Amino acid sequence: MKETLDSISKLGWAFIGSLISLIVYIVLERFKNRGALFSFSRKFNSLGTSINDSFHGNIKVLYDTRIVKHLNFVTLNITNESNSDFENVVVKCWVDVNSQFLSFNAFHDNYRTNIKLEDNFYEERNRRVNEIDEYNAQKNEGDIDPQEITNNYNFILKNLEWNVPVWNRKDSVTFNFIIENFNGEVPILMHPIEKKGIKLIEAESIDRRNTRLGKWMIILGHLVYALCVCTILFSENIEKKDLIIFSILGGLSLWIGLLLYKIFEYIKSFFK
Repeated sequence: MKETLDSISKLGWAFIGSLISLIVYIVLERFKNRGALFSFSRKFNSLGTSINDSFHGNIKVLYDTRIVKHLNFVTLNITNESNSDFENVVVKCWVDVNSQFLSFNAFHDNYRTNIKLEDNFYEERNRRVNEIDEYNAQKNEGDIDPQEITNNYNFILKNLEWNVPVWNRKDSVTFNFIIENFNGEVPILMHPIEKKGIKLIEAESIDRRNTRLGKWMIILGHLVYALCVCTILFSENIEKKDLIIFSILGGLSLWIGLLLYKIFEYIKSFFK
């Protein structure tokens, strides 16, 4: 039994050394690339599509009395996954050439407060709206819109910019859009964060997260079990209670793997 305990002690110290090495590696990697991590998720919900069908009949989708080809309600959620707080974070959104924004809003999930459009963008948007209104007031029937007016329409209907005054760690902001697509397809929505030190990535799905968790549970659990087996193989005097202990450890290997994985994830969270 003494030899068994000595072997366990040696293996334990070896494991602790490996754990410390892993922590040092994580720290160095995080400090090498210290960009704050933001994650996003998107949901596209079709509201309706206008079609002409000789069998089923014609279906018309209206938005403010205007017939539209295809409407989508899109939700964009962005979370500050880092351990840093930020001020005046600008989120820019735009859609593809075959789509346009019809309605939009944004709010802070944690405080339920509305997020306003970025000041400079808001002023530029209003300026272009006024130019369009002035042109339409003087426009004659059949006139072709000049390129400047077309550019104004594209700017207003395809671009948005918000300014989030304070974006604390672990807080999230939700953006809602009603988007029209002229081809009856799912629109393409782009939404970069143009601020130094922030990296925006797609949030991991629940299925993918559970798959990764299960994989590491098995790997770490079998690693613990392998250490137990090695202890038995290198021990000369094995008692019955030693086998019982190792059997219990083998049965709990997956739970031990889960515990180790949670410890690693907790340590990593400090360096996001």
